[in-house]
Amino acid sequence: RNDSGSARPAGIGERPGPPLLYRDLPVAPELSVEAPFAADPLLVSGTDAYRDGEYLYQDYLFDDHGADTLPGEGNLSKPGPSNFSPAAGDVAYPTAERYAANAADFVEFRVRPTANAILYRVTLNTVKARDAAIVGIGIDKGANGGPQVAWPDRAGITSPGLDSFITAWGTGGKITTFGPGGSSQALPAGAVDISRRTNQMEIRVPRSILNPGGATWRYVAGAGVHDGSGGFEAVETRPDPQEDAPTSGSREPAPAVFNLAFRFDEPQFDEPQPGGPAYTTAPGVGNWFEDKQARVLSNRTSGGFHADVDFGALAAGADERIHAPGRQQARILTSQLDTHEGVEAGFSPFGGRLQPYVLTKPPNAGERPSGLTFSLHSLGGTYTQFAVFSPRQLQQFGAQRGDFVVTPLARGPDGWYTDEAEVDTFEAWRDVAAHFNLDSTRTYVSGYSMGGYGTYKLATQYPDLFARAFTTVGPPAREIWLPPAPPVGETPEGSGPTAYTNSNLVLENARWVPFLNWVGATDQLVPIPGPRAQQRRFDALGLRSRLRVFTPADHFTLAILDRWDEGRDFLGNAPVERRPSRVNYAFVPAADRPQLGLIHDHAYWVSDLEARDESGDPGTDPARGEIDARSQAFGEGQPITEGVSGGGGPGSAGPPLVSTIEGTRWTGIPATPKRNRLVVGLENVGRGTIDGRGAKLDGAVGRHPLRVRLESDGNGRM
Repeated sequence: RNDSGSARPAGIGERPGPPLLYRDLPVAPELSVEAPFAADPLLVSGTDAYRDGEYLYQDYLFDDHGADTLPGEGNLSKPGPSNFSPAAGDVAYPTAERYAANAADFVEFRVRPTANAILYRVTLNTVKARDAAIVGIGIDKGANGGPQVAWPDRAGITSPGLDSFITAWGTGGKITTFGPGGSSQALPAGAVDISRRTNQMEIRVPRSILNPGGATWRYVAGAGVHDGSGGFEAVETRPDPQEDAPTSGSREPAPAVFNLAFRFDEPQFDEPQPGGPAYTTAPGVGNWFEDKQARVLSNRTSGGFHADVDFGALAAGADERIHAPGRQQARILTSQLDTHEGVEAGFSPFGGRLQPYVLTKPPNAGERPSGLTFSLHSLGGTYTQFAVFSPRQLQQFGAQRGDFVVTPLARGPDGWYTDEAEVDTFEAWRDVAAHFNLDSTRTYVSGYSMGGYGTYKLATQYPDLFARAFTTVGPPAREIWLPPAPPVGETPEGSGPTAYTNSNLVLENARWVPFLNWVGATDQLVPIPGPRAQQRRFDALGLRSRLRVFTPADHFTLAILDRWDEGRDFLGNAPVERRPSRVNYAFVPAADRPQLGLIHDHAYWVSDLEARDESGDPGTDPARGEIDARSQAFGEGQPITEGVSGGGGPGSAGPPLVSTIEGTRWTGIPATPKRNRLVVGLENVGRGTIDGRGAKLDGAVGRHPLRVRLESDGNGRM
């Protein structure tokens, strides 16, 4: 890939961002393709295709929530979805470890005809025990529907026109035939196998038992918990999870199917539409792409979810999309992290090597390299947040600017874009760059609430990656910050002070990344003293930043209004600064995670930074180092600044609200004589490297010798 189309910006010195951004895509065992299967996975959920003599369907990740038995937020006793992004389905897995709260999560379904058999391959997201899950595949040989037929083996739902049914679990399977003279027979020994390495279940059905010839067969499919004897485990009608049985989350009964395949039209909107189908989930419909699934399962049917597979087309080598990806895509990435399998309570609940993200493509994608804008989700949110609650933002940040817009899951609702959540964000970027033509000089970051904190964090720790940053009701630190006290919040280590997460300590790094920050005057979750203290430090440093305060506005007002005109225009199409005349970089070693490859120690032409003294309480007084390096070879002086202040009437910034604005802008950068000279100030820096070429310095002996002035508060090696 050339630079204009990759995530690998052409810098001087160490490359911007973490090393993982530049690695090849990992190969996840779950996506491996071994003979006799040959087709590459689709990687876009809710799509299907004919490829290399196979039919493929790609399902959604973490959508295995079963029937809707509770209105509103539903069953929050199970791990994963939170109160701001609830699942529609309320069925909970048994709490035993072998199910990992994810055992029946369909990932992919394949059909491949061979001379003697029809081969099926079902990939599950989690396989901790070979017989934890059971899969049902129904066949309507006429592909024309008909009376409802009950799935066998206690599945608890019906589908129209079924003639035959395949039931399979990791150690066996059987075929059920319906109608007059109906029967059930076991599949031959070895016909079903599942791999704990790949999570792939292969089912071989001899043509002597079921032979489609060149016909078109209609398929329905679903997965549930295996009862240990070739059937679906019944769901108990009780609200609290049980160790050895799935529960419905309420006193309402529910079928035993957790996840249905062939769902191509799952809805997404913030509230039910007048005259449309009745959806009871709130807030939001489509948070996990399973609201329609939950509704039809509550009616104990498979609804209209099916796939018509033309075996004549497969024999002819058809290669075509059936339900093709649209401009908004739920994509699947492969992760380098070896995390827990399944879904757990706590931080980063969504484990496994496969992770979802939502990508919105601009209309002109592919015609020329396009920019990339991150829209980072809130605390309690998920990767569908903006598609569900703020679709206008995706339009204004995406199509209206010609950018891709990406929202990663970040491993869950509460990762704060640190640790595994930070890795997931860069893995989403890497995945987009591997599949689409990106202009790496046009990358922007924005976010709401916790995503606003993620914006502060990423743009200050990696300033050479981003052109501009836009926060909405974002706290400067992890959770609550009421200066002068340190911020306080929940972390994987427990509750307490979180000063090491405070972006206010490293705002110097944003010298070349302008910020726009929207806040609500009456925000009940992000008190305004924190954002005001953030703006005061921006102003004291003379850096470009604007704080717009909306009145009246609480934490959710701006999301509900979904008007982002000023944010769209601010992000614009400005390029990333790659080679500035002055590099300010402050760093907090306690924020590093070497075991994850996350070390925040470089920007532009400065790298390998280490603190001389790393002592200090990370929660209240973390160690901090800083370099201020100015090359006079650029011939640039200090920017000329002026204050920004004023008010705005309703609609002046987009939302129809009264607002005030304050901040600092640059009116120009004066030219100065170019000199072969470097001036460096160091605070608590024990080591660092400067790339002289990046700083436009000349190290050759000649008429203009290189002069370096170093000022440090202690010993170090530069």
